[in-house]
Amino acid sequence: MNPTSRISLLRQRLAQLASERQAAERVLLDRPALLKGTFSEVRRTCGNPGCKCARGEKHLCRQLSASVAGKTRTWNVPQQYAAKVKRLTQSYRRFRRARAAWVKVNERMLKLIGELEAARTVTDFLDEPGGQKG
Repeated sequence: MNPTSRISLLRQRLAQLASERQAAERVLLDRPALLKGTFSEVRRTCGNPGCKCARGEKHLCRQLSASVAGKTRTWNVPQQYAAKVKRLTQSYRRFRRARAAWVKVNERMLKLIGELEAARTVTDFLDEPGGQKG
C-alpha cells in the first residue's frame, strides 16, 4: 500500500472513531441522575409458618444491591420507589458503558495517531515532494 493510501485509510479510521467518541460523550454529558447499584425483583419467604409463602407462594421483594466500602449491601425498595430506582440504576449502567467505550475509543485513536505520525514522517527532507536534490 502506498503511503498516501495508508494515510487516507488512517484518517478515515480516525474520523470513524471520533464519531464513536461523540456518541459516548453525548451519554456522558447527559443530565439524568445516577444510582450506583443493581435493582432486582426476587421471590422470598418471610419465615412465618402460617403465611402463604410457606406453601410455595413467595412474596415479591424489590431490592437494590451495591458495593459500599468493598462489601455488597442490599436494601429493600418499597414498591412506590421501584420504578424510580430501576430507572436510576439503568442510567448508571448506561453511563458506565459509555465511559468504558470512551476510554477504548481514545486508546484506539492514540494508536492510530501514532501510526499516522509515522506514516507522515519523512526520513530525509530531500525525499519530501517539492524538496531540492542537489
